[in-house]
Amino acid sequence: MEISTRVNQVKPGTLPTKNGLRDNSNGGEPPMDNKYVTHQELELSNEKILHHIDNKFAEINNNFVDMQRQMDGRFNEVDKQFNKLELKINDVKNTANHNKEKINWLLYTAIGGIIISVITTIISNLLTK
Repeated sequence: MEISTRVNQVKPGTLPTKNGLRDNSNGGEPPMDNKYVTHQELELSNEKILHHIDNKFAEINNNFVDMQRQMDGRFNEVDKQFNKLELKINDVKNTANHNKEKINWLLYTAIGGIIISVITTIISNLLTK
């Protein structure tokens, strides 16, 4: 039993093709189609692309370096502000401690004066009786 299909019945050259799109339409010798390149042309093209990529990476790296410099500058400014705040806080603490010492001195003096007056009153009352 023989099976026949349309594919088996297609004769060479009967399939529609567009001129200029077939491979090797102009042969292998120059002038060749623009679809093909030599190894040298391919290597040159690859080198150009790699050089372009290297330039872009260098540009991106420079951008990162610039950003890092800017961030370092801003962090230094923030550190200076924190140092100023720390100095102000220390000044406030020192002032508070100094004021606390003054208040303690005044309280101890007042309490001492009261105690002395009470003692003198007691002694004078004891002596006058």
